Amino acid sequence: MFLPTQRHELPDHFLAFANPTRLRILQRLGEVGEENVNDLALHLRMSQPRISWHLRMLRVGGVIRTRRDGRQVYCSLDVENIARERRQLEDLLGIKEREVRTEVGA
Repeated sequence: MFLPTQRHELPDHFLAFANPTRLRILQRLGEVGEENVNDLALHLRMSQPRISWHLRMLRVGGVIRTRRDGRQVYCSLDVENIARERRQLEDLLGIKEREVRTEVGA
């Protein structure tokens, strides 16, 4: 029986970032905080179904959260989960503390 583990959740999380349109969505949500799907589609000049598909990928990856108010769906960044996934990646890679490294010529 397959049990989900951190190693299986991480690919979905980072796959959410692997698309220019999804990065534009995240940038917009970072600027405005929360926005409904229709306004997001207007801002990005894309169809609502196309935006919804990308939002689903972001939701599966744990990057955004959604809430429904009547017929409207509002999206916002899931900052807590993004931080948690980053910590899981650091644990997986064996990164104990953030160190500032001085590079030659930097």
